[in-house]
Amino acid sequence: MIIVTALAGCIDNNEPVVNNTVNLTPTPIPPHVIFPVQENATVYVEIFGSEFIPSKYNVTKGTTVRWTNMDSALYIITGKGFMSPALNKKESWSYTFNETGTFEYNLSNRPFMKPGRIIVESPPSLNKSQ
Repeated sequence: MIIVTALAGCIDNNEPVVNNTVNLTPTPIPPHVIFPVQENATVYVEIFGSEFIPSKYNVTKGTTVRWTNMDSALYIITGKGFMSPALNKKESWSYTFNETGTFEYNLSNRPFMKPGRIIVESPPSLNKSQ
């Protein structure tokens, strides 16, 4: 009895209480962000895992697209009005889009693969008379 009473006097009841509650409120994910591409810029597309990364670009007229094959397979990129040479792993090819419109492209030896898309628009006009 004496030991229990002596130990009871040694316990500090003024210790701070630790809150082990975890906040499970999910952080909202921002919507898909499209970055504007400057006029006459170069944008890059990788072929990886038989996919185009990214699969879509919105660009202005005069933009160059540079594709790089990151797969070990040999690929030929084909689209309306353009076709690359055969690209081995880590080889690249570029094409400049000088016409407005939507251009889908694919790999000639992967016709069932999801195509890539380049949407070419005219550069915004700068109307300084206001």
